[in-house]
Parts: sequence; C-alpha cells; structure tokens
Amino acid sequence: FSQEVFDLFFSIVDEIEYIVDQLSEGHRGKTRNYSQLITRLEQLYQDLTGLKREEAEEAEEVISVEAKAPSQPPPVDSFTSETVRETQPGLKETYVRLRVQQLDSLLNEASELVINQTQLKTQLDKFKYYLPHIELESKNLQNIQWYLNTILDEERRLYESLQAQLEDHPTLKQKQEEQLENLRRVIQNLRLFSNKLMQTLQGIKESTRVYDESLQKITRLGAQIHSEIIQARLVPMSLLFRRFHRPLRDLARKFNKKIRLQLEGESTELDRTLIEELYEPILHILRNAIDHGIETPEERKKKGKPEEGIILLSATHDRNFVTLTVRDDGRGIDIEKVRQKAVALNLIEPKQAKALSEQEVLEFLFYPGFTTKEDVSELSGRGVGLDAVQRQVQKIKGDIRIQTQPDLGTQFTIRVPISLTVTQAMLVEISGYVYSIPLIQVEETLNVNLEHLKSRDEQRYLLHRGIEIPVYHLSNLLQLHQVKPKPLSLTGEYPAIVVQDEGRRVALLVDKIVQREEILIKSLGPGLQNVKFITGGSVLADGKVVLVLDVPEIIREIVTGRHHLNHHASGNKSGSREAVESVTATSVAAQVYRRKRVVKGRKPRILVVDDSASIRKFLSNLLGLRGFEVEMAKNGFHALEFLNQQDFDLMITDLEMPQMSGYELIEQVRAEDRWENLPIVVLTGRASKHIQQLTLDLGADAFIIKPFKETELLDTIQVFIETEDK
Repeated sequence: FSQEVFDLFFSIVDEIEYIVDQLSEGHRGKTRNYSQLITRLEQLYQDLTGLKREEAEEAEEVISVEAKAPSQPPPVDSFTSETVRETQPGLKETYVRLRVQQLDSLLNEASELVINQTQLKTQLDKFKYYLPHIELESKNLQNIQWYLNTILDEERRLYESLQAQLEDHPTLKQKQEEQLENLRRVIQNLRLFSNKLMQTLQGIKESTRVYDESLQKITRLGAQIHSEIIQARLVPMSLLFRRFHRPLRDLARKFNKKIRLQLEGESTELDRTLIEELYEPILHILRNAIDHGIETPEERKKKGKPEEGIILLSATHDRNFVTLTVRDDGRGIDIEKVRQKAVALNLIEPKQAKALSEQEVLEFLFYPGFTTKEDVSELSGRGVGLDAVQRQVQKIKGDIRIQTQPDLGTQFTIRVPISLTVTQAMLVEISGYVYSIPLIQVEETLNVNLEHLKSRDEQRYLLHRGIEIPVYHLSNLLQLHQVKPKPLSLTGEYPAIVVQDEGRRVALLVDKIVQREEILIKSLGPGLQNVKFITGGSVLADGKVVLVLDVPEIIREIVTGRHHLNHHASGNKSGSREAVESVTATSVAAQVYRRKRVVKGRKPRILVVDDSASIRKFLSNLLGLRGFEVEMAKNGFHALEFLNQQDFDLMITDLEMPQMSGYELIEQVRAEDRWENLPIVVLTGRASKHIQQLTLDLGADAFIIKPFKETELLDTIQVFIETEDK
C-alpha cells in the first residue's frame, strides 16, 4: 500500500472515532467527511481489484450476505458478566470482567493484608520473646520451692529435737506446729501453681507453634494473592507502544522527515496504571527526537547517513523494575549549546559551567522552560520542556537519564517499578525520628570515618568506587523542628547510605540504620503534599507512622542547590551559622521594580493561584481576616480568566500546577503591558536557588518557601501594598 492509502485508512479511523464520540454525546447521525471518504474508499477498491462499479457492488452484496450469518457468539451470562470460549475440544475457559477501579480496590486490600501480616508477625515475635523469660521464671519458682522444702525439713528437725522442752510450753508448741503447717501449705500451693504454670507454658508453646504455622500459611497465601492481583493488572507494553505509530507517522509526514519506529520488548509487562502515566512523557520524548534529533533527509545524506532516521523504543524487565529506552540516530545534543544556555539564563556562573561534566550539563535540560531552540515550534519547544517529563516520571516513583553522542544520537532511559503498591524500604533513625528510604534509590551502605573524607570549598566528599560524591548529614538537610544543626565529629564513624538518582550519587549520614522492611506508601493528602523532601507516609509493622523520603528531590537539591550544610565540621562557627541561615530562610525578596500600591477606600484585592484546595482555603482565611479581598484560582489558565475580568493589587502563585504552571503564568503576565505593575509573589515548596533565580528572572517580585510563617507572608505583602482608610 502507498502512503496515500494509509492516509485514507487513518482518515476513516478518525471519522469513526468522531461518529462514536458524537453518539456518546447524543448527536445521532452526525458526521464530518463521511460521504467523501466512502467515495474515496469505493474508488480505491475499484483501483485495487480492477472491477467495474457494478462488479464491485455485486462483490459487496456477497460480502454483506455472508456477514448476515455470523457464527454463534459465545454465551454471555448477563448476571455474572462471564464469557465462555472453547480453548480446546471439550475444554472451556471462563472469564470474568472487572472494572479497573475494582481491581485497584482489590490490590489495595491485598497490600493492606500484606502489611497487616507483617504487623501480626511482629506482635507474635514480641509474644515469643517473653516465653524464655516465663520459662526462666518457672525454673526460678522450682528453685524457690526446693529452698522452702529445705527450710521445712530443717524446721521439722528442730521441732523434733525441741519437742521435750516444748511440752512444758503448750502455747509455744502450738505456734510452732501452726508455723510448720502454714509452711507446708505454702509449699503445697506453690507446687500446684508451678505445675499449672508448666502446663500453661507448654500450652502456650504449642499454641505458638500452631500460630507460626498458620501465620506462615497466611503469609504465603497473602503474598500469592497480592502477586496474582498484580499480575492481573499487568499488561504487555505493546498496548503502549502501538499507540505511538499514528502520531509519529503524522508528525514525520507533516515535517518532511523519514522515520522508522522500531519496537523491542513489546511482551514486557507493566502495571496498566503506569502504562497510562507513561504515554505523555514518552510521546514528548519522541516529539523531541523528531524535532531536535532526527535530521532532514538532505542533512542525513550530507552526513553519510540513510535518509530514513531510526527511533528505537524498547522495554526490558529487570527484577521489580521495567526499563524503557527511547533512542534515535540523529544529531545528538549539543553539550556546549546547553552549557551556554544555562549561563545565559543565570542558572550557573560561567566559571562553574566550564567545570561541569557532560552528564551534569545535561541535567539543565530538566529545568522548567529550558530549551536550546530559539523559536517555538508546533512540534516541540512549546514552553513545556523535559521538566514536565521528569515530574511525571517521578510521580510514578521512576527516574530518567539522558545519554548523547554527537551525530550518533540521543538515548533517554526511564526506569519505573512494575507496581506502585508494596515496596522494600530501609528504615533510618535521624535525631530520634525514624524515616524510610525506598530501596530503589539505595545503592550501598557503609560506615564513614570523616578523617578519610576529602574537603574542598568547605564541602566534604567521599571517594566511592573511584568517584567523588558529596557527603551530607541528613539531619541538617531536613532542618528538623527544634533540632540544632549537628557538627560532624572528626573522630567518630557515621552510618552512611549511598543513594542515587539518574546517575547522580550522594552519601547521606544518619544516626542509625534500623532495619529493612516492606512498606505500603500512602499519600500525605493535599495539605502536606508540598512538604520538602517528603514523598509520602507509611505505617510500620509495630503501628508507628514514618515519613518516606523523596530521594530524587534530595539529590537535586544537593547537586543543583549548592548547599553548604557541612560547614559545621570546619570549625568556622560564623561561616556555619551564615550557611545554615541561608538555607533555612523561607523568604527571599527580589529588588522591587513595581511601584508600591496605595489602596484607599476599599479592601486590597489579592489573587491566590494554587492547585491545592487546602492551601487556597488557608490563604483565603488568613488574608480575609487581615482585611484583604481574595479570589482563588486552581491553575494558570484559571488565574488568567480572573485577571482579564478584574484588577488585582497583588498575585500569589504556586509553581507546580496542571494545565498551566506558575512559570508559564508569570511569563504570560509579564508579556502583557496592562499587568506590568502587578506584584507577583511566588509561594512554593521548591527551595532550589536556581528555581528562585529562574522565577525572579521571569518577572516575579518575591519568593517564599513552604512551609512559611504567616508574618513572613504578610510582611512581604506590605512591601507592595499600603492601605489608607478614608
């Protein structure tokens, strides 16, 4: 078939989808190009078969007659939604249809079952811990019984030897006999108690053995149920891969490029939910490959390459993870151009940029709005860069890496867990608090002696497998409430955890490595979603709640934020204090270019833009009580609607929002002359110095880091607004 034939087929598919969509909306019989497509299809049929129209109609009539007598469909049970099909002669296989929501619910319950089994095992282990102690006390009780028997025998011998003398003292004799009798009764009762205790202890041991066997069976069954439900959710990657044929073909045709899409590992299985989440990121990478990577046929000819560019999309299974690779054989990424662009955007100083490795330079591609293209095309570079891809991948607990070679191509590698339910984690203790680190990011654990660390620019480094990696104390990085920064002792050893993300490694010092445990990560809810360095929470087997650390964010903050949290080891107290203050500061105000607004005779109007309903409500209540009139928008598009409808004295916006981010909103507002004097305050949980500088360069006037103090926000607002009551 020619390209034109495929164009016709795809147009027919589009028309059918349009008709189905119209039917679902209640528009019966509504079409777009139905008649024209039927005419083209009839013409194609005649061209392919060489038949005249009459012969074609006869053939269609035969087909329609045959279509009226289909084979009997498999029986359907309308009550149980079961379909039965014959797999082998005499053998029928039954299927039950389940909604995805039901499967998700079953998986959550199976995950809870696994966690509860762990909790039950922990409680049983605690119970078993007391058994040896009870057995020891039982033996002590037998020793006491033997000791009392000895005393009783001595008392009897003494009584018998003094019996002649006691005859003259009847009262003393009676008391002596009563004492012997009481002692005998105590020993007898003690013997009965000891026997019952031994019987009870034996029964407890037997019950414990039965409990152990039952728990092992329940654990096996629970793990099997959990595994089978996960398997039921897994679908082949072909369901994802086949969705890219059409958009890539259309894009290649539209931009006059010849591209062949090669697929590998289509049978690799992944959770259906993750497959849906991966569609947009991979599509964005494929678009970039067509726009930035694959050259035009003329360019490829000049370079001695085939006119047809190749994009390889593959998936491989590695233990509990799936690795997806998108590789093209195009021009590759110009490292120096990325380096120059990062300097031009003030993301890094020129001197520091020269010292960066190629992999470190490539990390700038993940900054919001970063692009090396001067013009914005329909295909890519539309203001939504690889930062959106990275956020989406991190949302499903994955990581993404880039590799490139000039004129040989670029490769994106995405690694995601097979499922997002129960995961293995390492529990660590920091300043008396227990935190959880997902094992997917843990590369190695070791003990670190600070005498063996290298120090450069007031930063300590660990030589790990021939590579220097920065070392940080996790307690200082988390800035725990009412916990003073810890100086690092030069004489002691610290447990260190080497964590990695996208090829970057950091050594995190902790007070204690507790244990490894299987946990179920749960969301913290909208009110706590923006807590820095925290990705979720979990309930341990002993019932304690722990926070799960966001290792990718920690590494990004260390690598890109240029923290100096290890100054405490240098002995320079003033330098340490300044470093800590620079990191813990929650508000950074830019130079004020906007003229201070004086509001008379009315309430100042503030527009709050945040995708978190709880944050919007909190700010609305806070500012409303302080005499401000507040409007709330859930994203950038919603905010622009408000700005077009009325005037505001100040805007407070988050950065990470769906549909239109805070970066895009600031850029849009500053592009309009009518909003030139509108002060913009950024309120975000991202504390990176580069993010602060980027937002200020885009046109923001102040930068406040969550969590924040009410007084800091109000003081910042007063910098831009002054109220005068008439």
